Amino acid sequence: MTWMERWGKFGALACLALMWPLADAYMRGTVEGARAAVFLAIGAIYCLTFVWYVFRGSAYTGPRVPVVMVSFLTVLAWALDHLQGEIGINYFLIPLLIAGFGLPPRRAVIALSVVGVLTMVDGIVLAHSLTGTVVLQTVLVAPGVLLFGGSAMGLRYLLSTLAALRAARTEIVQHATDKERARISRDLHDLLGNSLSLITLKGELATRLLPEGAPGLDEVRDMLSLSREALRQVREAVSGYRQPTLSTELTAARVALEAGGVEVDIKQDVGALNRETEAVLGWVVREATTNVIRHSGAKRCRITFSRDPAHVQVDIVNDGWRVPQAPAGNGLRGLAERLAAVGGEVEATAQPDGGFRLRATVPTRVSADLGALDAEVVT
Repeated sequence: MTWMERWGKFGALACLALMWPLADAYMRGTVEGARAAVFLAIGAIYCLTFVWYVFRGSAYTGPRVPVVMVSFLTVLAWALDHLQGEIGINYFLIPLLIAGFGLPPRRAVIALSVVGVLTMVDGIVLAHSLTGTVVLQTVLVAPGVLLFGGSAMGLRYLLSTLAALRAARTEIVQHATDKERARISRDLHDLLGNSLSLITLKGELATRLLPEGAPGLDEVRDMLSLSREALRQVREAVSGYRQPTLSTELTAARVALEAGGVEVDIKQDVGALNRETEAVLGWVVREATTNVIRHSGAKRCRITFSRDPAHVQVDIVNDGWRVPQAPAGNGLRGLAERLAAVGGEVEATAQPDGGFRLRATVPTRVSADLGALDAEVVT
C-alpha cells in the first residue's frame, strides 16, 4: 500500500463533514422524542457504514460492494430526510461520491443518475407540492450530482492514470535491465563459450596426439580440465541471466490473459527480490497463466503477492468453471518439484463457488542452483 492510498483513506473520512445537518437538526430540536433516537441511530449506522467502506469495503474488487453501499446509504439518506422533515441533499452526497469513485464509468453514470432522480423525488415529496418544486430541485440537485459524482469519477481516473504511468515506468526500467542482461548473456556465450569450447576441443586433440608420458602432457590435461570448468561456469552464468524475471512474466501474463478475454487484476508490492526468488515466482506466474488460459474458461483472474520476513506468497485466483478437486497435472507436478527444490511449496485448490486458486510460497532468499532446475539447456 502506497502512502497515497494509506493517507487517502483518512482524507476520505473528511466527507463525514457533509453530515453536519444531522447534528444541526438534533441541536435545534427539529426531531424530538422517539423519532430523535431513531434519527440518531440511523445517522450512526450511516456514518459507520461509510467508515467501513473506506477502510475495508473499498478493497473488494468488482462493482458489487459499491452498488450495495450506494443503495444502502441512499435508503438511509431518504429515511434521515423524512425523519428530519426538511428538504436537503447532504445525506445523498456521500452515495454520489461512492458511486463516482467505486464504479466503472458507465455504471457510475447510471448510479449517479438514479441517486440524483431519487434525491429530486425526495425533495418533491417533502415539499408536498409539484408546482415549481421540480425546477427548484433540479437547480439544487444537478450541480451536486455533477460536482460530487463527477469529481469522484475524475479523481478515480487520475489515480488510475497515475498508477498506470508508474507501472509503465517500472516496466520500462525492468525491460531495459532485462534487455541488457540478455545482451550480456548473448555476448558471454558467443565470445567466451565458443572460444572455450574450441580450447577444450584442441586440448582433447592434443592429449590424443601426445604419447603417454610425453613432456607437457600433464600440463595439457590440466589446461583441458580448467577449460572445461570455465566453460561450465560460463554456461551457468548465461543460464542465470536467462532466468525469467517477475516483471517480465507479469507483463506477459497480463498480455496473454487479456488477449484471451480474461480481466486481470495484479497487485505486486513486495519490494525488491533477489534474482533467484524472482525466477521461481516467474515460473509460478507462467504456469498459472497457462492453466487459466487453457483449462479454466475464466472471465476474471487475480494475481496477488504478499510478503513476510521469511517468505513471499503469490495467489492466482480465477472464476472459471466449478471443478472437483483433481490430481495435479504434469505442469503443476513440475512446479511443485521446482518449488520443493528451493524450500517452497505450492497448493492448488478448487473454490466452492467456482474457480481455482493456485498459491505458491517461496523463501525470500533462494540459494538453490536454478540452472539445474531450468528446462532450457544452454549450449
